[in-house]
Amino acid sequence: MTDFNNWLDDILANVLPESIEAICFNLYEDGADQWSIEFVGAGSFDEDDPDWACDEVFALRDTPLVLERTVKWNEFLSEAQQLITDYLKNGRYADKLTQYKAVATGFVDGDLTVLYKKTEPHSGR
Repeated sequence: MTDFNNWLDDILANVLPESIEAICFNLYEDGADQWSIEFVGAGSFDEDDPDWACDEVFALRDTPLVLERTVKWNEFLSEAQQLITDYLKNGRYADKLTQYKAVATGFVDGDLTVLYKKTEPHSGR
């Protein structure tokens, strides 16, 4: 199991606020080959609003996952996207993550990529 999986398992094993509508994994470049991933719960999700993740109702700023990598920002972004995608497929609490409207990631000062979006049931007309 990766450090990411262990870190996320520890978060998702707890009861999270019911006001969370979507999850965002904020990415940070800390410098000196250090990168951080932060777990944020947003109170809303609107794919047409690039700032939806700013509607924070839950954040773990004090306990980000810090990884040491000698990579460029876009390589770390790709790695983070892969870690999250893999967790959504095979993670211990993947079913808990997929209960939210969306799961996204991106650098805190950049664009978000939605990696999972809950499909709405079609009306039977």
